[in-house]
Amino acid sequence: MNKFLRLIALLAIFACPLSDRALAQNLEKVLITHSSESISITPLIYGIEKGFYRREGIDLQFRVLRGELAVSAIVGGKDVDFMYGAGTAITAAVRGMPMKVLSHDFKSVLFYLMGNPRIQSGQDLKGKKVAVASLSGTGALATRASLKALGVDPDKDVTLIVIGAASVRMAALEATSVEAAIMPVPWNFRLKQKGYKELIFAGKLLSQPLTGLATSRERIEKNPEQIKKMLRGFLRSMKAVKEDKKDIVDFIARKFALDPATAEETHRVVLQTLSDDGTVSDAVLKDLLEQTKQDTGVKKDINVRDIVDYSLVRQIQKEMR
Repeated sequence: MNKFLRLIALLAIFACPLSDRALAQNLEKVLITHSSESISITPLIYGIEKGFYRREGIDLQFRVLRGELAVSAIVGGKDVDFMYGAGTAITAAVRGMPMKVLSHDFKSVLFYLMGNPRIQSGQDLKGKKVAVASLSGTGALATRASLKALGVDPDKDVTLIVIGAASVRMAALEATSVEAAIMPVPWNFRLKQKGYKELIFAGKLLSQPLTGLATSRERIEKNPEQIKKMLRGFLRSMKAVKEDKKDIVDFIARKFALDPATAEETHRVVLQTLSDDGTVSDAVLKDLLEQTKQDTGVKKDINVRDIVDYSLVRQIQKEMR
């Protein structure tokens, strides 16, 4: 009997690597991008690290890429499969690109307009340069709203400089190449520790969805099963961010190089703004659509359902319950 049990144990040991290799071979390779390594991607990268997407059969890889480049690659069917910048995807869709948003994880923006120590008010910004990730999407909307709230005309009083990732915008501030920059949490904490000033929190001005899954209409039509797998991984990731407090705080501290107290404060901000079910209200979506149309100069009537479709995420949420 003991020999039989030892034989079973040996077979199990040798079978496991084979099983892992077979699983890896069967995974769908998928690439998702976002314009910066900000706190708003926490549910995404935490879900990747915890294996929630792999459990759905998806080998999900993440890459930082400017929003407009991601849209172009997705629509063109080249390299990029999904983007996490839902605001950028909505802007692209309003402009006529065949993009659609499938879910949202945050209900409001997590951006601060940060200035160098010499900038104490909106008046000090006039004639200065302000760094942004791109000229479209949620970050751009947050920048424009913040400047207007400070009494600054974003089109006349300042020069918006497209720089890209948050780390690069921070470096531009430190090198005095720009006088201010729109920065996501937790980059604002890092800059405050270095003596930079929080000019305004854009979250008080824009209760708009920040990030979520977005892709091309063609992919939704041709590969609905992949979409469902991605949405299941998305929902499981959001649930874990809410429930696994110690693990997620440790993850935030490690991923963003924060001390434990700052990581816990960052998680608190995340919980306050995280969606309950992967969606936001129709009122918020309509406000975002109208603001986007105004900023892009688009006049035609657009049905919000043509660019944001929650039907699948609601179906999967119901199934998971």
